[in-house]
Amino acid sequence: MKKIILTTGMIFMSTMFFAQHEEHDHEGHIHGEVYGVNEKGRKESLPGAMVFWLNTTKGVFTDQKGKFEINLEENQNRLVIAMVGYEPDTLLITDQNDVEVTLQPTSDLRTIQIVEEIGATMISLKDAQLSQVMTEKELCKAACCNLSESFETNASIDASSTDAITGTRQIKMLGLDGRYTQVMFDNIPSVRGLASIYGLSYVPGPWIREISISKGVGSVINGHESITGQINVAHKNIQMKERLFINAYAGSQGRLEFNAVLRQPVNKHWNSMLHLHGAMSELRFDMNNDGFLDNPLFRNAVVRNEWAYAGDNGVRGEYTLSYHHLQNTSGQFDFDPTDAIRSQLWGVNVTTDRYEFSGKTGYVFEEKDGMSLGSQVSVSYHDQRGNYGERLYDGQQLNARANLLFASEYSEKVKQTSGVSFVLDDYTEILDSSDFSRTEQTFGVFSEHTFTPSPSWSIVAGLRGDYHNTYGFFATPRLHARYSINDNTTIKFAAGMGYRSPNLLMDNVGLFASNRSIQIQTTDAGSPYGMKMEEAINLGLVFTRKFKIFHRDATLAIDLYRTDFREQIVVDWETPTVIKFYQLDGPSFSNSAQVEMQWSPIRRLQMRVAYRWLEAKTQYGEELLLRPLIAQHRAFTNLEYSTKEKDNGAKWMFDLTVRWLGEQRLPNTASNPHPYHLHPRSDDFFIINAQVSKHFNSNFEIYVGGENLGNFMQMSPIIAPENPQSPYFDASLIWGPVFGRMGYVGLRWRIG
Repeated sequence: MKKIILTTGMIFMSTMFFAQHEEHDHEGHIHGEVYGVNEKGRKESLPGAMVFWLNTTKGVFTDQKGKFEINLEENQNRLVIAMVGYEPDTLLITDQNDVEVTLQPTSDLRTIQIVEEIGATMISLKDAQLSQVMTEKELCKAACCNLSESFETNASIDASSTDAITGTRQIKMLGLDGRYTQVMFDNIPSVRGLASIYGLSYVPGPWIREISISKGVGSVINGHESITGQINVAHKNIQMKERLFINAYAGSQGRLEFNAVLRQPVNKHWNSMLHLHGAMSELRFDMNNDGFLDNPLFRNAVVRNEWAYAGDNGVRGEYTLSYHHLQNTSGQFDFDPTDAIRSQLWGVNVTTDRYEFSGKTGYVFEEKDGMSLGSQVSVSYHDQRGNYGERLYDGQQLNARANLLFASEYSEKVKQTSGVSFVLDDYTEILDSSDFSRTEQTFGVFSEHTFTPSPSWSIVAGLRGDYHNTYGFFATPRLHARYSINDNTTIKFAAGMGYRSPNLLMDNVGLFASNRSIQIQTTDAGSPYGMKMEEAINLGLVFTRKFKIFHRDATLAIDLYRTDFREQIVVDWETPTVIKFYQLDGPSFSNSAQVEMQWSPIRRLQMRVAYRWLEAKTQYGEELLLRPLIAQHRAFTNLEYSTKEKDNGAKWMFDLTVRWLGEQRLPNTASNPHPYHLHPRSDDFFIINAQVSKHFNSNFEIYVGGENLGNFMQMSPIIAPENPQSPYFDASLIWGPVFGRMGYVGLRWRIG
């Protein structure tokens, strides 16, 4: 999903935007005119620009001639002028009554959409998809050390561990594993293949500018893989206000982390961004006394360099190079891969090196409004090697992707984006003596049309066709529609298909934290893993309403989704000591219903509450069962309060998040020896996180927080920990936290 969020410090909901003409009776007005510089460098009036007093919802829109009249407000002297597609401006008002403002166009190339909701998480009424935007403000509510830990304050995405040993984090959406959610970095699909799970840890949280979340099938422009949703992670870029951003973190679990983002203008046309990250943890903890480390030991280093080009002739470009090095060690408490004796203990030692290049180039035709040509190119090399107990894994993936896009506007009501794509995945993957190497090539063509017949209706219809060198040709139709009942109420509908090539081992990396034997029942000789491509249909219906409770703003969102698989690779954990992979023979579906409300009951207090119900079932052999390790019921509450901000930006901020997860079905362990039986269902539990931030000014803050303040832990998360060589040894059946109460402290410093 492509967005620009107006970063004036607040983003306003246009339907509430200013009904205050009748509410105020202050003497005096300010008259003004707002102009904008167009793509040809000419000055023209800007109708519909927002003019408002800073840190208030008191303002007006400019008329058809770009003129406005706004009431003077007591204790207000900073007037903000903003318009999508232009850099906002702030005026200091002293004694003038007439002002003139000229806004410069933004240098960002991406599609502009208005998001109307004030707050750290925003819901768009204008977008045909159900889309949420988690801003930097939302990400600062928690430690958010990396992307996999950035969803603790989001009700739509579940984040959990893959097992009780490696500390690997995964996400789930609409009751299905994260592999069915397309994750993109700056609108380029990135977390996939051998990085389908580990890739969530490759982006440090302090590098992120915003995260856009769309439920259900996504745009055909980005490929055929999105089934349950799309997540687009936008890095801090050249629009970052400060020249240097520094973040440091220390946690009671032994984690130390440092991040820096540097913006450096080079010349008139070029700007550069440098992202640096280093993290380590070397303290050993065993809080449940099972003889295994609760958290892995690691040393990580990541560097990313972005160059942005803005030419005088309509050419724009963004080019990025990055390198990741990750070293993780976990297992029995004394395991040490560098020690000849202690290396014989059961342990995991994995090293990952990843190299990435991405480039986006666009050209806007100055003589033809709304017409542009663009390209997206990315190349990555992923090298992961190590051991999981006695299992040896060695995997490399070369990925190359190219997208060529052409966009045009037939009229104000009809727009289209069409293009062609190519994706290469060259895998070398060996587990012990089994070789799963393969090469996949996919050629695609796509077209997406946006129809806006009236302000109340918006329809996005997309179709793509792809040819895979093994699976042949397949078509991906998708449709999104929005109907606005009025300015504050919308209904949205989405339907479409998604496909995914199997990647059995890294998609299910948690299985390596066990001694289960792996059985793959091949059905399609010559295909990756001898399995068919997964195929699903997703349907969604969304109701969104913005209203007031006791004269305070509130938003209600109700969404219903169903995902039906036509083809699926079943991951069967129902036989102890064995994990089976086989082609679906029967139904497999997921039903999801969620209610979420945002409300500001008093000034500077924001509240979000949500409840979600899931019914995810799959045919396992002869039985249709609930998918294991998924809570059918989940509730969520987030409270955010800040004190009144002083002139220098000083304030206090308080955040509290409470999550409740209901019972989860556990895989069958009845045939295990008696000490290794598990109850068929987990406990329900609460997780409480809190954080206090002290902003000494607008540039420097210190934050102190705690996670799992209730100290809830899944006791005995590992089966047979006393005998890791036993066939019953299994750390993959994890449904709750294994590390208890944890505290942390950190700082954020914005320089320049």
